[in-house]
Amino acid sequence: MKKILLAILTVGFLNANAQNVFNEDFNYTASQALTANNWTQISTVATNPISVVSPGLTYTGFTNSGVGNAAALTTSGQDVYRDIQSSISSGDVYLSFMLNVSAAQANGDYFMAMVPAGSTSSFFSRFFVKSSSTGYVLGVSKWTETAIYGTTVLNFNTTYFVVIKYSFSATTTTDDQASVYVLSSGIPSTEPTSTYVGPTAGTATDQANFSRLTLRQGSSSNAATLVVDGIRVSTNWATTSLPVQFKSFTASKGDNGVNLKWATASESNNKGFEVQRSVNGAKYQTVGFVRGNGNSSVVKTYTFTDALNTTGNICYRLKQIDFDGASEHSKVACVNVEVEKTTGVITTPNPFNGSLHIKYNSLTEGTANVQIIDMLGKTHQNTNMNVNKGETTLTLDTDALPLGIYFIRITNGTEVTTQRIVKK
Repeated sequence: MKKILLAILTVGFLNANAQNVFNEDFNYTASQALTANNWTQISTVATNPISVVSPGLTYTGFTNSGVGNAAALTTSGQDVYRDIQSSISSGDVYLSFMLNVSAAQANGDYFMAMVPAGSTSSFFSRFFVKSSSTGYVLGVSKWTETAIYGTTVLNFNTTYFVVIKYSFSATTTTDDQASVYVLSSGIPSTEPTSTYVGPTAGTATDQANFSRLTLRQGSSSNAATLVVDGIRVSTNWATTSLPVQFKSFTASKGDNGVNLKWATASESNNKGFEVQRSVNGAKYQTVGFVRGNGNSSVVKTYTFTDALNTTGNICYRLKQIDFDGASEHSKVACVNVEVEKTTGVITTPNPFNGSLHIKYNSLTEGTANVQIIDMLGKTHQNTNMNVNKGETTLTLDTDALPLGIYFIRITNGTEVTTQRIVKK
């Protein structure tokens, strides 16, 4: 999940019944069209497809900002939609995302909208961008009505966190409302009391439900050029901005494998964590599962040991899973697992005749005793050598040593290393 938080919520604010029904980090290969990654083309227009761009957007307050990539939209091209996990037809729905606009036009156009089930044309809660002064402003319309724009001018090439709130109402068939919140740093723990624009209610007939999200590239004379990332749909402000806040995640080599440790500052609707490992930094496989704490407003700590039998630069990530099935990934933690060096001895040549060269690898530095012992246990040579931590070399003159089979034994404190040698 994109984890968004600056402050830990109180227990009363966490809502176990709130749901996250859509998450999109655009964690796909750069330059690929969205239609190759879970999105569906709306019309027959396939030119200028909406594509994945790298890197993803970042925003202060997202503990997981920069995960995956992003999507780039411009003018006159392919439009796409994606179904959300659960259709919403009552109460409030919160559509949040990071937005970075690089260019806009005076007339303005919409690039994002909600869509009811089965439709590819009934776009409601339409979200607009148009130029204003040296920057741009954002606007919203409930359906086909003229958009209402905010008055605060936003800066080009700056990433903002945006939340569109749509409120379904059963009082009449024309009283649904749409509002927009725009934040430039941090995420408040409770829904702000003032909006960037709205709430606005039009005269058009209300839609029955919200089941799809569309991304749209408007007309060449009206549309903006922008990047969007970290799209999330929820039925509660708390879970829009705070599903799980990771406090830390580390990986370290232990005696029995790689030890993973992580902590959450708070949790909402958290079923648990899939532990995923990658040995090449690209393809991850699940190696375990750790149960979460559901809902919590205090620090919770977790551990997991991966008893792997491979070496190299090993990377791990956590796939945090909600009870409703929604999921997102943590940041990546890596550890370099090397073959542990042990004491050892290499003699050359072997068999030998004349000088015997010894390479001795030690875990500690000090003085080692070197002995050449025959098959009956008789010591023929006994000498001491200063050894370093790591490799030390020694040459022994064996001219006086009779032909036969021997053992070279090196004693370094409690370390004893023996090797069979032959003189011919």
